[in-house]
Amino acid sequence: MPRTLPEARLAFIAAMTRDTPGTDLPRYVAVLDALIAWSVARPELLAFRAADTANDALCFERVGTKTAVWTARAARGGGPRLEIDRTAGSALSDDMRADIIDTLNTHARKALVDGDRLQIGFGALKNDAARAAVLALVERLLTGTPQVATEEGAGASA
Repeated sequence: MPRTLPEARLAFIAAMTRDTPGTDLPRYVAVLDALIAWSVARPELLAFRAADTANDALCFERVGTKTAVWTARAARGGGPRLEIDRTAGSALSDDMRADIIDTLNTHARKALVDGDRLQIGFGALKNDAARAAVLALVERLLTGTPQVATEEGAGASA
């Protein structure tokens, strides 16, 4: 039986609780809630994947498809992570994939290289600027809007 978004959220929080130190848990829940709120605010683009019954994962997919856009995973021993699906942008160009890797590496502790899963830890996403940059990246994937280089954004790091 498909689960609702509130049920999936509670199951994911329970899964995060297994491996998350007490002071980080409320911050990780805030990250999860921000990701959910951002996605729910885009009903023309994103839909909660109700068929996914894994308690340690919560996924949003492109409306009208079965293509995952982002998945939050509560990995044992590694902390929760946000993964951007490789097919989220229909067909990722080399430039877009490089943009994704660059954006994630700007904010993550562990650098990704080509071929890695496109993911970032919730620890990095506790930072408002990092979360905003990653969500802007997902928005560009969904809408097909190319990144616009700005003087303020050039070379910025967190």
